[in-house]
Amino acid sequence: MSGFGGGNPYGANYQTGGGGGGGGFMAGSQGDSPSTKKSGANSLRPVTIRQVLNAEQSHMDADFLVDGVEVGQLTFVGVIRKVAAFPTNVSYDIEDGTGAIEVRQWLEGSDESENKSNDIRENVYVRVLGTIKTFQNKRSISAGHIRPITNFNEVLFHKLEAIYVHLQSVRSTGAGGAIKSNGAGNTEASGVNEDKYTHIGDPLQRKIFAHVRELSTLEEGSGVAITTVARRIKAYSEEQVREAVDTLVLDGYLYTAEDDEHVLAT
Repeated sequence: MSGFGGGNPYGANYQTGGGGGGGGFMAGSQGDSPSTKKSGANSLRPVTIRQVLNAEQSHMDADFLVDGVEVGQLTFVGVIRKVAAFPTNVSYDIEDGTGAIEVRQWLEGSDESENKSNDIRENVYVRVLGTIKTFQNKRSISAGHIRPITNFNEVLFHKLEAIYVHLQSVRSTGAGGAIKSNGAGNTEASGVNEDKYTHIGDPLQRKIFAHVRELSTLEEGSGVAITTVARRIKAYSEEQVREAVDTLVLDGYLYTAEDDEHVLAT
């Protein structure tokens, strides 16, 4: 799997024009409204919708950050649940199992644009390329390109790729607390900061998510063992931890990894 630091890893596969050569979507194909601000990042990052919704800003006009890394162009895969057509744009409600978001694509006024939008319908899986926007405290995506997915393997591949890039990002930015032994064969977290995840209301779920995020910087792609998390949260039983993990998976905060006994954070 290729890295994401040196240009567009998707190449010609995701070009809006479908031609050959590298660079793909990044080569000036962003079809946005005139009010679009120039992004500070010049890379294309695969994400989940939950990561988009949780992206951070230091102030209203600042660039968005995912895993502490500036995000400009991004791509995700999801299924369309609602379509609303307007004279100048088409709005899509898209969800991917981790969350839902509005995606707005501006029309160029040509017959070709109209035909392309007609191919994108409700209950169709699509790949979206675009940028994060916020208007009246509502987060959305301004899409430069949307295309239907014809091979469902692409959906699974994208999820794996988003996890891979997430792990690479948190490792490179040094996220995660130090791990130390308590002398009894168990491990404890040093510096696990639950306050960063106040959007998760349940205290136990918030603890679990914080520990998984911290441990994921030390584990390989196989994921974090649920038993390891349970040992680190001593105020709750393993059964309680497992029930909370199941809820976090259903809500899209965690993914099952190599098997049902290992998880990763979105």
